[in-house]
Amino acid sequence: MKLLELSEFKNLLGANYLVIDTRDSENFSEGFIEHSISVPFNENFISNVNDLVDEEQKILFVSTEETIALIIETAKIAGLTNAEGILSGGWNGWKNSGEKIDLLILIDSDEFAMDYHYDEFYLLDVRPKVEFEKEHVEDAEHIALEDLQQLLSELETANSYYVYGNTLNDAVTAGSIFRQHGFNRIRVVATDYAALKNSKIPFYTQKKKDTSSNFSKS
Repeated sequence: MKLLELSEFKNLLGANYLVIDTRDSENFSEGFIEHSISVPFNENFISNVNDLVDEEQKILFVSTEETIALIIETAKIAGLTNAEGILSGGWNGWKNSGEKIDLLILIDSDEFAMDYHYDEFYLLDVRPKVEFEKEHVEDAEHIALEDLQQLLSELETANSYYVYGNTLNDAVTAGSIFRQHGFNRIRVVATDYAALKNSKIPFYTQKKKDTSSNFSKS
């Protein structure tokens, strides 16, 4: 994997390269390169990359300046042959150059509870299917995080979507994939599922598989 100067990195954008931002979820949501997706650098980093990215897809990485060398070494050890390069200078190098950035809206559980009762939107649960079938927020529909890239084409970009997962990281990753595919009306519930259960939102426990095709929050 190559260390890419800003000009080299920019020349590769849009040329069928996927940009993966490895910073933590909260910093990512406050500013990121358009069409990049969030995969935080943690103990699950390699497995998450493998779950979300086809091995034929060429990857560019963005990170903090402090973690560049570690990410290069980790990708090498893991055998990520589709990892083409990482931005020299890290995220601050991009931001300080005045390049265009995108944002992701996070809402806490209290704001989500208020919106749930008074707003109209589609609600999406990106946890594993077995967990969704056991329990989920009432009116939520399910698409597993690893399937999201393939299934977003079935959704309308003009609609409003809220998304939650087991963790903030999972929800932000899902939100970034929505943004990557041109969804502008996307909000991420910025809490883990366990904390969400303490909010004033109704939950539904399924006793059998729901065969309804209605995909909406009403």
